[in-house]
Amino acid sequence: MTRESTTAVSDQALRDTHRELFVRMLGHLGRKEFDSFQACLSEDVVQEWPYLPVPNMPSRLVGSLALRTLIEAGTAPFEPYAYDIHTIHPMLDPNVLIAEYSSNSFYHPTQQPYANQYLSIVRFAGGKICYWREYVNPLIIKEALLDDFNKPVDGVYNAADLQR
Repeated sequence: MTRESTTAVSDQALRDTHRELFVRMLGHLGRKEFDSFQACLSEDVVQEWPYLPVPNMPSRLVGSLALRTLIEAGTAPFEPYAYDIHTIHPMLDPNVLIAEYSSNSFYHPTQQPYANQYLSIVRFAGGKICYWREYVNPLIIKEALLDDFNKPVDGVYNAADLQR
């Protein structure tokens, strides 16, 4: 086996491992298994939302605990999410993937169904997710949340703590 083919095999194994980790993480997140979700993330994970899911929330978080805190609070009034992964695009760099997926849930306060589509760019290091940029349609979220959409998120968690 040549050096190039050995590298290609090890790169593919790494891509497969990262794909499985992403699928597992999203499953834990959807089922609100927050300890297991957090275990998939590096301690210094960076999460970015170019289009804020709701106003008044940070567009960037650093740290697995900060991300868990935000997501746990934000998903509390929802049924667990049923995520459906449509496509995972492997990249030339085996430590990066792009995923397209959707969710189905239910927002209890307004008795509204919730379904959205996502595109994520994910990076891995040390067997964990270290970067997650998620594109989500905030108009769909606004439609489900109705009057709750513009409520400050500070009532649920301390936004200053999430900036650290």
